[in-house]
Amino acid sequence: NSIMKEANSAFRDTLVGFCVMSIGISFFWLFANSLHITAAGWIGGLPALIHALTVMEIVSVPLLYWMIKDAAKLIKQSIKIEAFVAKYNNTTSDDKKKEDHDWLNLETFSLLQDNGWTPFWTVSAASAVDEMAEEKLIVKEVEGIERKVKILTDNKSKVVSDVAADRLLSTAKKTKLEGYREYLYFLLNFIAFYGYLLGVVVYYFDKDDDQHFFVTSLKFGSTNEMADWSGNFAGDLMWTIEPIVILSSPFALNYMTKSSANVKVKSD
Repeated sequence: NSIMKEANSAFRDTLVGFCVMSIGISFFWLFANSLHITAAGWIGGLPALIHALTVMEIVSVPLLYWMIKDAAKLIKQSIKIEAFVAKYNNTTSDDKKKEDHDWLNLETFSLLQDNGWTPFWTVSAASAVDEMAEEKLIVKEVEGIERKVKILTDNKSKVVSDVAADRLLSTAKKTKLEGYREYLYFLLNFIAFYGYLLGVVVYYFDKDDDQHFFVTSLKFGSTNEMADWSGNFAGDLMWTIEPIVILSSPFALNYMTKSSANVKVKSD
């Protein structure tokens, strides 16, 4: 199962890299258009710009899908963490043994570690370890896990201590905010996607007085000139806002998470 997840993750990373590379190359014509270079007929002129926009539209579809999928996954993960804390906080491991024999698994074990569980073989430097050293590290890793499991299954210990509960709730909040951020990325990119799509549409349906109802609906009843200008403006605006969000959101998330933690400490 874990091998398949790694394979799927690698395949997705390859596709994402291809899509982002395609957008980056196509963006050259979009940038040139902002400088009115394509209007002069250079680098392929307007047809080349439309072809570049078409490529951008096509490769944006899977990226938009993954934004939605990642956002839902993050929010679902935050809900699971909150449910785990609510269920196991102030409950001893002895109580859980009696009513739930499978409460301790890989997922819950990782959650209960301060920085999550990161075995040595997940570190990139592990590839340089020789065979003899690797056997010793495996033994050491197993001994560490056994020691931690013994502490967690001690009849006198809480499954989720108060300190761990605060940490997990903080992690859950940050994860949920990251999910909302992914939805914001989707919104910004979808508006840009739709805006640039209008430029492609009006290029191929260039007569305002002879257009199908579907084309007119896409333009919200506006003229070709207005649809082209407003669509290009919306796309440029969204792709100007997105880098600002990307650069500022880590600081905002850390501030919001720390603020909630400080409020919790003061209330206690």
